[in-house]
Amino acid sequence: MNPHDPIPEPGDDRMRALFHDAVADVAPRDGLAEVRRRTRARRTSSARRWAPVLVGAGAVAATVVAATFLVSGWGDDDRNPDDRPPVAGTSTAIPITSAAGIYYVADTDSGPRLFREFQAIGTTTDPAERVLLALERLTADVGPRDPDYRTLWPADSFAAVRVEDDRVIVELGTDAALQGSDGAGVGRYGVQQAVYTAEAALGDALPVSFEWNGEPARQVLGLRVGAVVERDRSYDVTAPVNITDPAEDLAVEDGTLRANGTMATYVTDVDWALLQGGQVVRDGRALAVDITGPDARATLGAPGWEIDEVDISDLAPGDYVFVVSVTDVGQTSDQTADFSDTRTITVR
Repeated sequence: MNPHDPIPEPGDDRMRALFHDAVADVAPRDGLAEVRRRTRARRTSSARRWAPVLVGAGAVAATVVAATFLVSGWGDDDRNPDDRPPVAGTSTAIPITSAAGIYYVADTDSGPRLFREFQAIGTTTDPAERVLLALERLTADVGPRDPDYRTLWPADSFAAVRVEDDRVIVELGTDAALQGSDGAGVGRYGVQQAVYTAEAALGDALPVSFEWNGEPARQVLGLRVGAVVERDRSYDVTAPVNITDPAEDLAVEDGTLRANGTMATYVTDVDWALLQGGQVVRDGRALAVDITGPDARATLGAPGWEIDEVDISDLAPGDYVFVVSVTDVGQTSDQTADFSDTRTITVR
């Protein structure tokens, strides 16, 4: 793939090849999962699936360069450890394209939440261009790969980006981005889509300023905003569990299921299941892991989870649904709610 080739669209076979076949070593397998395995000392499992958001403190930055997974410098460490870029490959590798964490909205029993999905964007050394490339994945004419996600941003919402020392300035490209169509309450999540996505692409926790026709925009997606919009760390913004691996429509060909993701610090148990036709064919409880350091196992409440490699070689070829679920105790013990994330995978 030439670095100047057009970026493959969500669902495009080229992007699936990018994410699922381009990995270090020779064996084709899920690339992002492989990078994470390499950066966490020795692990026994990994794979890619739903991408709800990194919870708790919130996700800020994750960048993977396909094939060699070359990762550039990321500045200060003022961000959630799980969103620091995984590192693998060598410094002499030539970047082909990169993946960025893009934030979408999904409805839950407790209202909208933000969910993260990795998508391919162009490789660039210009921070502002990288942010713009990531934000363009939010628009309705691109949107998420996962059918459970949606975006609140209309087509052509983002015209330009400037990165200053204390903020990211986003020039809106259409007046439809000012009004929105879901009301200010839901518009809050759309605004945060842009803030979280911009920070993830930039790799730094900078607030966002929105502009329209060269002037500060005081209303975005129907929501009144200030001169700068900070990342909202409120309890009800991000989902309390995240499947990083496997990705939507991942083809499993080696007879082994791997899965990992992130969870809120207040979540204690992550249950998983593999379903076909609504019937459970495999299930278990995920292990809490420390994805920020060399330890392969961590105490409950760690920011990550993973499952041991599961042998699925005896399963019939076909489509299956991988599900993770948690009971969110909320801010008080009487505010419990159930959350689950799913991904469709294909066993070959």
